[in-house]
Amino acid sequence: MGDIDAGTIHAALADRLGTALRGVIRYDSGEFDHSLRDDVAAQYSDDEIRTLVDNTIVHQLDAPAVESSFRLGSLEAVVRTFERSWVVRVADGPKQGCLFSVERDRSVTMAAVEDGIEIVQGELGV
Repeated sequence: MGDIDAGTIHAALADRLGTALRGVIRYDSGEFDHSLRDDVAAQYSDDEIRTLVDNTIVHQLDAPAVESSFRLGSLEAVVRTFERSWVVRVADGPKQGCLFSVERDRSVTMAAVEDGIEIVQGELGV
């Protein structure tokens, strides 16, 4: 998976997102590494995280079709909006990338999430 682990990305994001950062998952095909806030880690087993990663990779594989459909350039990230959190995927290969999750509250704006995307892109070298 290279030299970049979830902890490195988590530290970089925490500088911008603070305690609203729920966690980071770095994945590459069959491997993954995660750095999660304690309360978030208590909610997910490694098998459940594996399922999240597998689901992410399946959706990531259609990026070329999405890019050609919208004709807006390269797909840089996908942001899923949930009632209590944003979950962001930044890919750096067909089956590799990073997921991070941020609480949706008044302390974090979409601009901060966009900053998070740029931070992850910088860490991944994308």
